[in-house]
Amino acid sequence: MARTPRGRKPKAAAASEPIDNVGTTELEQPVFAQPAPTPDPAKFEVKHPSDNPIYKQIDQLNREHKITTLPFPAPRGVPEPRLSLAEVLDVDAATLDRKITGQKQLVFHSVGDTGSTRGPQDQNQVADKMVGDFSDYDEQDRPLFFFHLGDVIYNFGEEKYYYDQFYEPYRDYPAPILALAGNHDGMVAPGTKIATLAAFLDSAPHLRASMSARKLAACHARHKFSPACFSRLKRRCFASWRSTAIRWRIPA
Repeated sequence: MARTPRGRKPKAAAASEPIDNVGTTELEQPVFAQPAPTPDPAKFEVKHPSDNPIYKQIDQLNREHKITTLPFPAPRGVPEPRLSLAEVLDVDAATLDRKITGQKQLVFHSVGDTGSTRGPQDQNQVADKMVGDFSDYDEQDRPLFFFHLGDVIYNFGEEKYYYDQFYEPYRDYPAPILALAGNHDGMVAPGTKIATLAAFLDSAPHLRASMSARKLAACHARHKFSPACFSRLKRRCFASWRSTAIRWRIPA
């Protein structure tokens, strides 16, 4: 007969049944936040070492004029892809247009430079405030989406830091997130054999206008990130790392 070793308590039964987060879940509408809020993380899951040695290499390469800009992609000869807000929200375009026109404003969050290498505390405070804006008493003052101005991940857009610097801070954000790529999202550290913006594009679902509500919801449930455009923006987007609910007034 098996005995429990002394000094060791028997393992407690699971508090709830395991959740299948691998298979496909059919949803009636897009879901952008996790089902229930969870406490903010106190530290990063993946430790981020100092990037100072890498920047010293970059400075030396720059002094030797060995850093050059990438050529801008040639025109593809087809119309550029467009993603409408109605498609993102999976609502009727005419109804959404009437709502925005009637309210004479379009409210959304606009934030940039959210990446951090030191820890989650500052980002948690801002993300929590942004989530709190959805509890505004007046529904027309609640943001419809989050427009990210770039620099999602610091310092070189590495894929291994996306969980700590993006997915975890915005796990409770209940609206779609659209993003432009900043210079830190596209920078590649010397000696790294990876294409620029590889992690940024891999972490973003390529939405199609023909997606149904269920497919769109499943897509966002997996990725929660959608690019506003796919052009390679190399300029720095300067933005204060603060929560900003923008009210875009619609002329009468």
